[in-house]
Amino acid sequence: MKYDCIVIGAGPAGSASALKLSSLGYKTLIIDPCDTKKVCAGILTAQYVKRYGINHDFVEKELKGTRISFCDIHAQISYRKAVEYSINRESFDLFNLNEALIDGSELRKERVSSIEEKGAHIMIRTNKGSITADYAIIASGISDLSKLYGGTRKYAFCVQQKKYVEPDNYYEIDLQPGVYSWVAPKKNHVLTGSSSLAGFPDIPGEKGLIPLGPVKKTFSKRFLLAGDAAGFVSPFEGEGLYYSRRSGEIAAEILSDAASGKNTLNDYQVRWKKEFDFSGLTMISYLISDRRILEAFVRSTRDSEEFNNFVENILTGENKKIKIQEIGLLIKMLSKIKGLLPKEK
Repeated sequence: MKYDCIVIGAGPAGSASALKLSSLGYKTLIIDPCDTKKVCAGILTAQYVKRYGINHDFVEKELKGTRISFCDIHAQISYRKAVEYSINRESFDLFNLNEALIDGSELRKERVSSIEEKGAHIMIRTNKGSITADYAIIASGISDLSKLYGGTRKYAFCVQQKKYVEPDNYYEIDLQPGVYSWVAPKKNHVLTGSSSLAGFPDIPGEKGLIPLGPVKKTFSKRFLLAGDAAGFVSPFEGEGLYYSRRSGEIAAEILSDAASGKNTLNDYQVRWKKEFDFSGLTMISYLISDRRILEAFVRSTRDSEEFNNFVENILTGENKKIKIQEIGLLIKMLSKIKGLLPKEK
Protein backbone atom coordinates (compact mmCIF):
# COMPACT_ATOMS: atom_id res chain seq x y z
CA MET A 1 0.00 0.00 0.00
CA LYS A 2 1.27 3.45 -0.91
CA TYR A 3 0.82 6.47 1.37
CA ASP A 4 0.93 10.18 0.74
CA CYS A 5 3.24 10.64 3.71
CA ILE A 6 4.99 8.42 6.24
CA VAL A 7 5.83 10.00 9.58
CA ILE A 8 8.67 8.31 11.45
CA GLY A 9 8.21 8.90 15.17
CA ALA A 10 5.12 9.21 17.35
CA GLY A 11 6.31 11.98 19.66
CA PRO A 12 5.03 15.58 19.65
CA ALA A 13 6.55 16.44 16.25
CA GLY A 14 5.42 13.25 14.54
CA SER A 15 1.91 13.26 15.98
CA ALA A 16 1.44 16.96 15.15
CA SER A 17 2.52 16.49 11.54
CA ALA A 18 0.35 13.38 11.14
CA LEU A 19 -2.67 15.15 12.63
CA LYS A 20 -2.23 18.11 10.29
CA LEU A 21 -1.76 15.93 7.20
CA SER A 22 -4.73 13.72 8.03
CA SER A 23 -6.93 16.77 8.59
CA LEU A 24 -5.94 17.97 5.12
CA GLY A 25 -7.02 14.67 3.59
CA TYR A 26 -3.64 12.99 3.06
CA LYS A 27 -3.25 9.25 3.60
CA THR A 28 -0.75 9.25 6.46
CA LEU A 29 1.11 6.47 8.25
CA ILE A 30 2.99 6.84 11.54
CA ILE A 31 5.77 4.31 12.17
CA ASP A 32 7.14 3.96 15.70
CA PRO A 33 8.07 0.89 17.77
CA CYS A 34 6.34 2.54 20.76
CA ASP A 35 8.74 0.77 23.11
CA THR A 36 10.87 3.62 24.43
CA LYS A 37 10.34 6.23 27.12
CA LYS A 38 11.40 9.81 26.45
CA VAL A 39 13.60 11.33 29.14
CA CYS A 40 12.08 14.79 29.60
CA ALA A 41 11.37 17.24 32.42
CA GLY A 42 7.86 17.57 30.96
CA ILE A 43 7.21 21.31 31.13
CA LEU A 44 4.67 23.01 28.87
CA THR A 45 5.80 26.61 28.62
CA ALA A 46 3.57 29.66 28.49
CA GLN A 47 4.44 29.88 24.80
CA TYR A 48 3.01 26.40 24.24
CA VAL A 49 -0.09 26.98 26.37
CA LYS A 50 -0.88 30.27 24.66
CA ARG A 51 -0.86 28.67 21.22
CA TYR A 52 -2.35 25.26 21.93
CA GLY A 53 -4.21 25.50 25.20
CA ILE A 54 -4.08 22.69 27.73
CA ASN A 55 -5.81 19.39 28.37
CA HIS A 56 -5.83 18.41 32.03
CA ASP A 57 -5.70 14.69 31.21
CA PHE A 58 -1.91 14.92 31.20
CA VAL A 59 -1.33 17.83 33.64
CA GLU A 60 0.52 17.04 36.87
CA LYS A 61 0.87 20.52 38.37
CA GLU A 62 0.26 24.18 37.56
CA LEU A 63 3.47 26.18 37.94
CA LYS A 64 3.82 29.66 39.37
CA GLY A 65 7.26 30.38 37.99
CA THR A 66 10.89 29.34 37.75
CA ARG A 67 13.80 29.45 40.16
CA ILE A 68 17.30 29.73 38.75
CA SER A 69 20.54 29.38 40.64
CA PHE A 70 24.29 29.42 40.23
CA CYS A 71 26.43 28.12 43.09
CA ASP A 72 24.96 29.78 46.21
CA ILE A 73 23.08 32.53 44.32
CA HIS A 74 19.35 31.91 43.97
CA ALA A 75 16.71 33.91 42.09
CA GLN A 76 12.97 33.41 41.87
CA ILE A 77 10.89 34.46 38.88
CA SER A 78 7.19 34.56 39.71
CA TYR A 79 5.14 34.84 36.55
CA ARG A 80 3.02 37.96 36.47
CA LYS A 81 0.46 36.76 33.92
CA ALA A 82 1.68 33.57 32.28
CA VAL A 83 0.88 30.06 33.45
CA GLU A 84 2.99 26.99 32.77
CA TYR A 85 2.29 23.34 33.47
CA SER A 86 4.24 20.31 34.53
CA ILE A 87 2.92 17.28 32.67
CA ASN A 88 3.13 13.51 32.52
CA ARG A 89 5.17 13.08 29.35
CA GLU A 90 3.91 9.56 28.57
CA SER A 91 0.26 10.67 28.88
CA PHE A 92 1.03 13.77 26.79
CA ASP A 93 2.54 11.72 23.97
CA LEU A 94 -0.30 9.20 24.04
CA PHE A 95 -2.91 11.98 23.95
CA ASN A 96 -1.28 13.59 20.89
CA LEU A 97 -0.88 10.26 19.10
CA ASN A 98 -4.53 9.38 19.71
CA GLU A 99 -5.58 12.75 18.27
CA ALA A 100 -3.77 11.89 15.04
CA LEU A 101 -5.24 8.37 14.93
CA ILE A 102 -8.76 9.62 15.56
CA ASP A 103 -8.34 12.03 12.66
CA GLY A 104 -7.44 9.21 10.28
CA SER A 105 -3.71 8.54 10.54
CA GLU A 106 -2.60 4.92 10.75
CA LEU A 107 0.01 3.50 13.14
CA ARG A 108 2.45 0.65 12.67
CA LYS A 109 4.52 -0.42 15.67
CA GLU A 110 7.66 -1.18 13.70
CA ARG A 111 11.27 -0.04 13.66
CA VAL A 112 12.57 1.80 10.59
CA SER A 113 15.96 0.59 9.37
CA SER A 114 16.48 2.68 6.23
CA ILE A 115 15.04 5.35 3.97
CA GLU A 116 15.60 5.53 0.23
CA GLU A 117 14.51 8.29 -2.12
CA LYS A 118 13.48 6.83 -5.46
CA GLY A 119 12.50 9.47 -7.99
CA ALA A 120 8.88 10.41 -7.36
CA HIS A 121 8.53 8.42 -4.13
CA ILE A 122 10.36 7.34 -1.00
CA MET A 123 10.80 3.80 0.31
CA ILE A 124 10.84 3.10 4.05
CA ARG A 125 12.23 -0.25 5.18
CA THR A 126 11.27 -1.59 8.60
CA ASN A 127 11.86 -4.79 10.53
CA LYS A 128 8.65 -6.11 8.93
CA GLY A 129 9.01 -5.07 5.31
CA SER A 130 8.99 -2.09 2.94
CA ILE A 131 6.46 0.73 2.53
CA THR A 132 6.35 3.48 -0.09
CA ALA A 133 5.05 7.03 0.07
CA ASP A 134 5.33 10.31 -1.78
CA TYR A 135 7.02 12.01 1.19
CA ALA A 136 8.29 11.34 4.70
CA ILE A 137 8.85 13.31 7.88
CA ILE A 138 11.64 12.12 10.15
CA ALA A 139 10.59 12.90 13.71
CA SER A 140 12.39 10.09 15.49
CA GLY A 141 14.33 12.29 17.90
CA ILE A 142 18.07 11.92 18.36
CA SER A 143 18.42 8.41 17.03
CA ASP A 144 20.70 6.31 14.87
CA LEU A 145 18.14 6.63 12.09
CA SER A 146 17.87 10.43 12.17
CA LYS A 147 21.67 10.75 12.27
CA LEU A 148 21.92 8.71 9.05
CA TYR A 149 19.70 11.18 7.22
CA GLY A 150 21.00 14.55 8.36
CA GLY A 151 19.63 14.67 11.90
CA THR A 152 21.41 16.40 14.74
CA ARG A 153 24.76 15.06 15.90
CA LYS A 154 25.36 17.80 18.47
CA TYR A 155 23.80 17.12 21.83
CA ALA A 156 24.25 17.12 25.57
CA PHE A 157 23.95 13.99 27.68
CA CYS A 158 21.47 13.88 30.53
CA VAL A 159 20.34 11.59 33.33
CA GLN A 160 16.99 11.99 35.09
CA GLN A 161 15.54 10.26 38.13
CA LYS A 162 12.30 10.27 40.10
CA LYS A 163 12.37 11.32 43.75
CA TYR A 164 9.43 10.98 46.11
CA VAL A 165 9.70 14.30 47.93
CA GLU A 166 7.05 16.97 48.45
CA PRO A 167 6.79 18.88 45.13
CA ASP A 168 6.77 22.66 44.97
CA ASN A 169 5.05 24.72 42.28
CA TYR A 170 8.21 26.23 40.77
CA TYR A 171 10.41 24.69 38.09
CA GLU A 172 14.04 24.91 39.22
CA ILE A 173 17.14 25.25 37.04
CA ASP A 174 20.69 25.19 38.40
CA LEU A 175 22.93 26.78 35.78
CA GLN A 176 26.58 26.02 35.12
CA PRO A 177 28.61 27.19 32.10
CA GLY A 178 27.29 25.23 29.15
CA VAL A 179 25.16 22.79 31.18
CA TYR A 180 22.39 22.76 33.76
CA SER A 181 20.44 20.65 36.23
CA TRP A 182 16.71 20.76 36.90
CA VAL A 183 13.95 19.88 39.32
CA ALA A 184 10.52 19.44 37.76
CA PRO A 185 7.65 19.15 40.26
CA LYS A 186 4.97 16.55 39.56
CA LYS A 187 1.79 15.56 41.38
CA ASN A 188 3.38 13.55 44.19
CA HIS A 189 7.09 13.51 43.31
CA VAL A 190 9.78 15.46 41.44
CA LEU A 191 12.01 14.66 38.48
CA THR A 192 15.61 15.71 38.97
CA GLY A 193 18.06 15.73 36.09
CA SER A 194 21.56 16.80 35.15
CA SER A 195 23.22 17.42 31.80
CA SER A 196 26.81 17.25 30.62
CA LEU A 197 28.69 17.90 27.39
CA ALA A 198 31.28 15.22 28.14
CA GLY A 199 29.13 12.12 28.55
CA PHE A 200 26.36 10.89 30.79
CA PRO A 201 26.59 12.21 34.38
CA ASP A 202 27.72 9.49 36.78
CA ILE A 203 24.45 9.28 38.69
CA PRO A 204 21.64 6.71 38.66
CA GLY A 205 18.61 7.33 36.47
CA GLU A 206 17.25 7.21 32.94
CA LYS A 207 19.55 8.44 30.19
CA GLY A 208 18.64 10.82 27.38
CA LEU A 209 20.04 13.34 24.91
CA ILE A 210 19.32 17.06 24.46
CA PRO A 211 19.93 18.72 21.04
CA LEU A 212 22.31 21.65 20.97
CA GLY A 213 20.83 23.53 18.03
CA PRO A 214 19.28 23.14 14.58
CA VAL A 215 21.06 21.20 11.85
CA LYS A 216 22.20 23.14 8.79
CA LYS A 217 19.86 21.37 6.38
CA THR A 218 16.45 20.08 7.44
CA PHE A 219 15.10 19.00 4.05
CA SER A 220 15.79 16.64 1.18
CA LYS A 221 13.93 15.98 -2.05
CA ARG A 222 11.41 13.67 -0.37
CA PHE A 223 11.69 14.10 3.40
CA LEU A 224 11.88 16.71 6.16
CA LEU A 225 13.38 16.65 9.66
CA ALA A 226 11.24 17.84 12.59
CA GLY A 227 11.48 18.12 16.37
CA ASP A 228 14.58 16.88 18.19
CA ALA A 229 15.77 15.15 15.00
CA ALA A 230 16.25 18.62 13.52
CA GLY A 231 17.72 20.02 16.76
CA PHE A 232 14.81 22.33 17.55
CA VAL A 233 15.21 23.36 21.19
CA SER A 234 15.64 26.66 22.99
CA PRO A 235 19.38 27.41 23.31
CA PHE A 236 18.69 29.02 26.69
CA GLU A 237 16.93 26.40 28.82
CA GLY A 238 16.66 23.43 26.48
CA GLU A 239 12.87 23.56 26.10
CA GLY A 240 11.71 21.60 23.09
CA LEU A 241 8.04 20.58 23.32
CA TYR A 242 6.73 23.75 21.70
CA TYR A 243 9.29 23.60 18.89
CA SER A 244 8.61 19.90 18.32
CA ARG A 245 4.89 20.36 17.88
CA ARG A 246 5.16 23.54 15.85
CA SER A 247 7.86 22.16 13.55
CA GLY A 248 5.69 19.10 12.91
CA GLU A 249 2.83 21.35 11.85
CA ILE A 250 5.07 23.47 9.62
CA ALA A 251 6.54 20.35 8.00
CA ALA A 252 3.03 19.07 7.23
CA GLU A 253 1.97 22.39 5.73
CA ILE A 254 5.08 22.53 3.53
CA LEU A 255 4.53 18.95 2.35
CA SER A 256 0.92 19.74 1.52
CA ASP A 257 1.95 22.75 -0.55
CA ALA A 258 4.70 20.74 -2.27
CA ALA A 259 2.23 17.99 -3.16
CA SER A 260 -0.02 20.56 -4.82
CA GLY A 261 2.88 22.24 -6.63
CA LYS A 262 2.84 25.47 -4.63
CA ASN A 263 6.39 25.17 -3.33
CA THR A 264 9.32 22.80 -2.81
CA LEU A 265 10.59 21.19 0.39
CA ASN A 266 13.45 23.68 0.75
CA ASP A 267 10.79 26.25 1.68
CA TYR A 268 10.58 24.41 5.01
CA GLN A 269 14.03 25.75 5.94
CA VAL A 270 12.96 29.30 5.13
CA ARG A 271 9.74 28.95 7.10
CA TRP A 272 11.10 27.56 10.34
CA LYS A 273 14.08 29.93 10.35
CA LYS A 274 11.70 32.86 10.14
CA GLU A 275 9.51 31.52 12.95
CA PHE A 276 12.21 30.00 15.16
CA ASP A 277 14.67 32.87 15.38
CA PHE A 278 17.17 31.38 17.85
CA SER A 279 19.85 34.06 17.31
CA GLY A 280 19.07 36.12 20.41
CA LEU A 281 18.74 33.09 22.67
CA THR A 282 21.97 31.67 21.24
CA MET A 283 23.77 34.92 22.06
CA ILE A 284 22.49 34.84 25.64
CA SER A 285 23.52 31.21 25.99
CA TYR A 286 26.99 32.10 24.71
CA LEU A 287 27.33 35.01 27.11
CA ILE A 288 26.41 33.00 30.20
CA SER A 289 28.87 30.24 29.27
CA ASP A 290 31.37 32.55 31.00
CA ARG A 291 31.24 31.96 34.79
CA ARG A 292 31.53 35.65 35.66
CA ILE A 293 28.72 36.60 33.33
CA LEU A 294 26.60 33.71 34.54
CA GLU A 295 27.08 34.79 38.14
CA ALA A 296 26.09 38.36 37.25
CA PHE A 297 23.11 37.05 35.26
CA VAL A 298 21.65 35.13 38.21
CA ARG A 299 22.56 37.85 40.71
CA SER A 300 20.87 40.50 38.54
CA THR A 301 17.79 38.30 38.22
CA ARG A 302 17.65 38.15 41.99
CA ASP A 303 18.37 41.80 42.73
CA SER A 304 16.86 43.77 39.84
CA GLU A 305 13.14 43.81 39.12
CA GLU A 306 13.81 45.09 35.61
CA PHE A 307 16.22 42.28 34.89
CA ASN A 308 13.94 39.73 36.55
CA ASN A 309 11.18 40.78 34.17
CA PHE A 310 13.62 40.48 31.26
CA VAL A 311 14.40 36.86 32.15
CA GLU A 312 10.71 36.15 32.67
CA ASN A 313 10.05 37.37 29.13
CA ILE A 314 12.68 34.97 27.81
CA LEU A 315 10.99 32.07 29.57
CA THR A 316 7.39 32.98 28.78
CA GLY A 317 7.56 35.20 25.67
CA GLU A 318 5.01 34.56 22.95
CA ASN A 319 7.67 33.78 20.35
CA LYS A 320 10.93 34.07 22.29
CA LYS A 321 12.40 36.32 19.62
CA ILE A 322 14.86 38.40 21.61
CA LYS A 323 15.25 41.86 20.15
CA ILE A 324 18.61 43.55 19.65
CA GLN A 325 17.74 46.25 22.18
CA GLU A 326 16.99 43.54 24.73
CA ILE A 327 20.41 42.00 24.16
CA GLY A 328 21.79 45.51 24.63
CA LEU A 329 19.97 45.77 27.96
CA LEU A 330 21.46 42.48 29.06
CA ILE A 331 25.00 43.51 28.17
CA LYS A 332 24.55 46.97 29.69
CA MET A 333 23.27 45.65 33.00
CA LEU A 334 25.86 42.92 33.30
CA SER A 335 28.76 45.13 32.22
CA LYS A 336 28.13 47.42 35.21
CA ILE A 337 30.32 44.98 37.10
CA LYS A 338 33.87 46.19 36.48
CA GLY A 339 35.92 43.87 34.32
CA LEU A 340 33.05 41.47 33.82
CA LEU A 341 32.97 41.12 30.06
CA PRO A 342 35.88 39.36 28.33
CA LYS A 343 38.30 41.61 26.51
CA GLU A 344 38.22 41.56 22.75
CA LYS A 345 41.09 39.65 21.19
